[in-house]
Amino acid sequence: MADVTLDVWQFVRLMVGMEETLSSHGGGRGSALKTLYDKWEDVWVDLDAKLVDLGKSDMDAFANLMMEQEVVLEDVSAGERALMVQELEKVLRQIKARLAKTDDPGDVEDLSFERDELTLVIRSLSKQKG
Repeated sequence: MADVTLDVWQFVRLMVGMEETLSSHGGGRGSALKTLYDKWEDVWVDLDAKLVDLGKSDMDAFANLMMEQEVVLEDVSAGERALMVQELEKVLRQIKARLAKTDDPGDVEDLSFERDELTLVIRSLSKQKG
């Protein structure tokens, strides 16, 4: 087992992706993905609430939290990392699909950044031992 550190925006993408997968599978009760989601749900709920509040009141603080802060996930097993990779690969496919459909320079820049950074995270998670 090893700790995994993600930027807040990466953790947000992961958890939203997990929610979408679980929702499309009837909640995923009893699945390994549901167990993993439950493990991080408290952190996610608190962080999401903070982001919602900041999004309404302080966009600079919101941007700082999303882009400059990190979430440390403790004692992540190899199997859990494999699930993270699986979910992040789905997110990556969604980003690539959106990139293929947009001509907006701002969207291209933002989505390209996310694509590149998530690719690095997936590689790192795939290489970790323990």
